[in-house]
Amino acid sequence: MGVGPEIAKLRERTGQDDNPLLRLDFFLGRVSLFPGNQPVVLLVRSPDRLEGAVYLYEKTFCGIPTGYLRGFDHLTGESSVIAHEEVRASILQLAIDQLFLKTSARVAWATVRQGTAEPMETSQPELRRRRVKTSSICREYRLKLSDTFAGTLSHFGPHTRRNLRYYRRRAEKELRAAFHAELTVVQSDEALQQLSKCSFQPFAMSLAEWRKMDGLLRTQPGYFAMGLHANGEWISYLVGVRTGKLTYVFIQMNHNAFARYSLSTVLRSHFFEHEIERGQVEINFVNGTCALFQRCCEADTCVTVSAHRGLTAFVIFHWIAPWHSPSDHALNMHRWTVKPEPSGFRGAPTSP
Repeated sequence: MGVGPEIAKLRERTGQDDNPLLRLDFFLGRVSLFPGNQPVVLLVRSPDRLEGAVYLYEKTFCGIPTGYLRGFDHLTGESSVIAHEEVRASILQLAIDQLFLKTSARVAWATVRQGTAEPMETSQPELRRRRVKTSSICREYRLKLSDTFAGTLSHFGPHTRRNLRYYRRRAEKELRAAFHAELTVVQSDEALQQLSKCSFQPFAMSLAEWRKMDGLLRTQPGYFAMGLHANGEWISYLVGVRTGKLTYVFIQMNHNAFARYSLSTVLRSHFFEHEIERGQVEINFVNGTCALFQRCCEADTCVTVSAHRGLTAFVIFHWIAPWHSPSDHALNMHRWTVKPEPSGFRGAPTSP
């Protein structure tokens, strides 16, 4: 916290002051949500000023540091590096290199968005008994919004446009689903409690992490929650943060019993229209989005830098790391068989 003011000035200087993921208090809040983590901030300085900062967290075992460090949001790289865009990947490489030179770190890795630059070839040099790997991949998770809903949809493919309109009409007609743009604290608690029991997410640990994240987001400026309500219960719930003209989406939960209504698509149709009416210009899906919407998003190059050394690193990387899967992509790992729909919600099947 002592370097907080300096980091805030760096964010402003690098044009990242509108990114809520890089607020120091939010980063520290995320780390504190999960026991066994401790925050690590690497600072890269020139003789005159602070040039870059890298946010990592270190896993501990019984309070003992393991030497395994990583960044958040590795699918998008929006929350680890503060620096000018053209040097973010270089700052990350330099910071991890110096971390290994000056500490006993065993494994460290993080991802940073490098904008529209061409993906680089994977390199894996061996330096001073440590292996450093740099690779990049193209990710699509930032959705640009036009001035109108129709204008935004015009950039989507015909199949996606049809689905956004069709499933929205179907949910309104057959489920009497109503969109609520600004949920109160009580409504948010109800939605989270109800959907925790019947969402697609099958992992109890991930659901617990979602509940913690929801609580942290409520403390942040620009927090919002919205949802779909039908027949006395919440069937879809979305949480995020707005900062300036940018909107960040962190969580979306959908009722498991209505898969054929594509509730995720229904809520996003309302969500897109609502954000456009508010004057927002971009939606950032933190940790990515499904393939259907990826095709509608901007293409960015995301660079991952990882380093490890020694036998201890092998054990950490192959034993600790696989058991530390972020909740945000656990949802895509497995989906249970869809449960029968409650009798109060049955409607005649309709073709697109």
